[in-house]
Amino acid sequence: MTDRRTFLGGLAATAPAALGMVPLAAPARAQDGMAGPALFGSPSRTFPFAPDVYRERRAKLMAKMGGGVGVVYSATSQPEGVLDPLSSQDDDFEYLTGIQDEVGAALLLAPSESGVREYLFLRPRDDESERWEGVRLSTGAELERRTGFDKVYRSGSLPGMTSSLAGRSGKMHFLGPVVSPNAPVPAALELYGKIAQRNPGVVTVNSATMIRDMRVQKEPREIAHIRKAIAATEAGLMAAMQQVRVGMTERELKAIIENAFRANGGDGLGFQSITATGRASAVLHYDGNDGVIRDGDMVLCDVGAHVGGYSADITRSFPANGRFTDEQRRIYDTVLAAQNAGQRALKAGVPYTAAQDAAEKVIDASGNGDAFWHSLGHFVGLDVHDVGDVRAPLPENAVVTIEPGIYLPERGFGVRIEDDYLITRGGAEHMSTGVPRDAAAIEALMAR
Repeated sequence: MTDRRTFLGGLAATAPAALGMVPLAAPARAQDGMAGPALFGSPSRTFPFAPDVYRERRAKLMAKMGGGVGVVYSATSQPEGVLDPLSSQDDDFEYLTGIQDEVGAALLLAPSESGVREYLFLRPRDDESERWEGVRLSTGAELERRTGFDKVYRSGSLPGMTSSLAGRSGKMHFLGPVVSPNAPVPAALELYGKIAQRNPGVVTVNSATMIRDMRVQKEPREIAHIRKAIAATEAGLMAAMQQVRVGMTERELKAIIENAFRANGGDGLGFQSITATGRASAVLHYDGNDGVIRDGDMVLCDVGAHVGGYSADITRSFPANGRFTDEQRRIYDTVLAAQNAGQRALKAGVPYTAAQDAAEKVIDASGNGDAFWHSLGHFVGLDVHDVGDVRAPLPENAVVTIEPGIYLPERGFGVRIEDDYLITRGGAEHMSTGVPRDAAAIEALMAR
């Protein structure tokens, strides 16, 4: 989560990538028109949709660009220890190509060209590394068929081809990401700078919002995947509330949740699961596992399953023994009222900050304003903290979280309630209704 007064929303840092949820050898996965096991050799195929979906997205982006050229890089390297390529691929590259098993790749778009307008560049093959990492395909018809690109080259050709095409068009689109002054210069800007130094008259224009705006407004097929991720997440939280026991450790409860994810269609974690008990429930990004759940504790579970590249993000706070104390119930009801106020404030055309303001008024009126110190929520999609500007009018079919909280470490507990919402023309649809959030309904579910 982010500081409540910075309103960075989807530009916030992403939660750490999860380990161990997806095996090295990808399981059979169904996608639009391409069901069956993954093919041998990489890139294996586009995922989770067929190549025409990604061609359609690239065509839409090129129409927005109008002319010039644009380069989008994949992840430059696989983070050490991360076995799941879906957790490390650059999201913009994945959104436009569907390729999730190639690091060191790049996409070149040239919308003003009369012939070929899109090119895929892959890093060179290396026989030694392929002994460890698996065989990568040679350029040719099979690679073109799998990726949906008519022109596939090795990455060594990217600078020269980009320079040549930019020289003809006179313009290079910086498609993002925008980073902080202390971060490394994005690879595309570094390339553009070298080209501009050697090609007088070629200019760089800021088009960093183009892909972001496309990604914020979810396609129906994306929403379907998010709903599947939500369903798996709900199953995990239901299992947690029904199976939690005094004396259990946080790690044991986390295992119950994540096993339910797998059993209900989850193919990974959207982020590292948070299971916190007692005082730790007042720590926003708690990363412990060894706490022992005690009688009278509040338990906070902030979790999200990952399905087909898309994440869910739901938080539930509940009493370990199945019964809220009077104080816990009072704080819980205030947080729930704040969440409902945030939902009522949202609809297409309204900025997300309207929900933040509405929720803060409820919590401030309760006298707990100083105990709510983060932003109300964020966008959700390929990344659990997906791209989006909380200050801009929300488009129809954006997906956001609303997650107010009150944190009272001096009282030994915190409460956060988080759900996923689909922005509609007339309001915000509560998507994650499959796990109770009303205090009485939680107590009824946990009764034993």
